[in-house]
Amino acid sequence: MRERPEAPSIRFTRRDLLRQGGIAALALGGLPALLEACSSSSSPTAAGGSSGSSTADVSGTTLDFYSWQGYDIPVKPIKEWLKSNDVTIKTSYINTHDDITAKFTTGGGRGNYNLSTYEAGWGPLYIQLGIPTVLDVSKVPNFQKAYDVFKTGTAGMWFNVNGNQYAFPFTWGVQGINYQSDAIDAPTSYRDLLGPSFKNKFGITDDPVATTVIGAYTLGIYRADSLYTPDQLSQIMDFWTQMKGNARLIVPSYGNMADLLASGEIVAGTPGWAAVNSFAADKGDDAVKHTVPKEGAATFCDAYMIPADAPNPDTAYAFINEAFTPQAQAAEAAYLVQACVVPDALNLMDPATKALYPYDQIEQLLTTTAPLEAIPAQVPSGYANYQDWVKAWEGVKAA
Repeated sequence: MRERPEAPSIRFTRRDLLRQGGIAALALGGLPALLEACSSSSSPTAAGGSSGSSTADVSGTTLDFYSWQGYDIPVKPIKEWLKSNDVTIKTSYINTHDDITAKFTTGGGRGNYNLSTYEAGWGPLYIQLGIPTVLDVSKVPNFQKAYDVFKTGTAGMWFNVNGNQYAFPFTWGVQGINYQSDAIDAPTSYRDLLGPSFKNKFGITDDPVATTVIGAYTLGIYRADSLYTPDQLSQIMDFWTQMKGNARLIVPSYGNMADLLASGEIVAGTPGWAAVNSFAADKGDDAVKHTVPKEGAATFCDAYMIPADAPNPDTAYAFINEAFTPQAQAAEAAYLVQACVVPDALNLMDPATKALYPYDQIEQLLTTTAPLEAIPAQVPSGYANYQDWVKAWEGVKAA
């Protein structure tokens, strides 16, 4: 029997809120006022004024962490590091990504936390708002062990911008199609689900970002900067309206998709997520698989940042450095049911966890097949923004 990841309820909470509640909350309410209230001319400064390194003495210090439950990585290697270094971690968990944005701009978080995270697509907005500081890469030597694709400023990696390192990516995932492999072959295209053999046999996940991205891929208009005209957005949603007409239902969460696949109510679901394989396996169904169709897939990547005016950046640097050890990366991948960024971690994973993501194709996947996409918080005139995406998706659901 394969080793089961810890605390599956945490996995559901983090991903579902990021890809549903967080997106909807920010798109429908908080973002316009936030942007108006915050200066767009913030100039980031390097985190930590001292010349210390990841080997600095951090004993007796506190790591004030503000992000998703689970991203503090409460696994054995990290727990042992905290204990041996006499570091106390003080966690404050969020419900939506909007919590992070607001906390470090208008919410009084500046100067009170020394570690947080952001997903790649938020990078352009966060850097503009001055939320993350410019980081000293020399203080996280273990990051040099990561795959090269995570260390550059290419392929939508909004962590290293114009030579400045704003965050260290530590986990990622892909969202294509989940399917019941003992019932059907892997769909090769999203359009396969429009065929008569799939009538009332697949689900569509309630995820306005992933659906927009996948729709753009399917129509051949995908842009990593997420700049789509209102007409293009309408075409994307017309595609999903067609998909909805052939689907069994709109699936409220990725955890619920696993339930439906395991029970046999559906044979496929999109937007999918490789972690759904594990969710279904926890229910006794090892036949659920994930595939990236020929058009491409939505992709996410989360990274550690040190917020501006962090009170104790050396402790944050030391924690981040430990998070990139092969042992911590392997444990994180199992715990979060997401992908690692350090190749040396692969041999430490159980086969089921390792098989969730195509590590042998990682460069092609993240640069060509499914590069990361920006969140269109602010767009030039003539393009649809974040709020427009969510409003359009709500229209599909109501149709």
